[in-house]
Amino acid sequence: MDSQHTVDGTTSTGKASGMNSYTSGAPGDIEEPLMAHLFELRNRLAIVLIWLVLGIIIAFPFSAKGMLLVWKDFINSDLYMTAYSPLEWTFARLKLCLVFAVAISLPQLFYQLYRFAGKGLYPHERRFFLKVIPASFLLFIFGTSVGYFIVLPVMFKYILFYSGDMATAQLSVQETLSAVTTILVGFGVVFQLPLLVVFSVKMGLVEYQTLKKQRVLVYSVIMAFSLFLSPDPTFIAQILVAFLLAVLFEFSLLLIRIF
Repeated sequence: MDSQHTVDGTTSTGKASGMNSYTSGAPGDIEEPLMAHLFELRNRLAIVLIWLVLGIIIAFPFSAKGMLLVWKDFINSDLYMTAYSPLEWTFARLKLCLVFAVAISLPQLFYQLYRFAGKGLYPHERRFFLKVIPASFLLFIFGTSVGYFIVLPVMFKYILFYSGDMATAQLSVQETLSAVTTILVGFGVVFQLPLLVVFSVKMGLVEYQTLKKQRVLVYSVIMAFSLFLSPDPTFIAQILVAFLLAVLFEFSLLLIRIF
């Protein structure tokens, strides 16, 4: 090992391989080559992917009962499940499992991001990051609950029961469950908005005053995102998503002022 004196008089060490590692910024922060950061990020994202796959595997044995419950809650019991391909039932079950898998993987994603960036964070930033992990899971559960108990009943009521006078509904299992999982996962992700806004301000990525001044731009993005997220031809789900996003954004600004 060889030693090197920095401008402020501190000493840094480099390995025999010729790569210099030295501390900078937050206590314990060690500057490393870009490729080392990329490899570490890849490994941590691979861990999140493993959690996602494990979540699907764990939920799969219970997915059939879950599908029957969804069908009973939202679809007329007189309508039968229709499968138009041999694997449609299996793919529909996998899509429903994805909701559980995303729920347990989101906190793991934030935790792995914390482990990746933790060395460069100050102690107060690390404490804030650790609070984000359980909050992410709770917000996802709350978002999926809103989607399940409010949005889906309204959506299916207008799509099915008001179109029944003109045509007989024959629903594909996979397409129906695809709409359900999109709404549930979408609302779970949407409810992460307060965390993302507060996190961005706390980490210095965006200024609080900038968010306040650019409300019109933020609301435009919200409208575009809600149209992309919700597969509802009646536009009921899109309106609800846009309204909730606007409320969550204003709630995020309130949290920033409080904390």
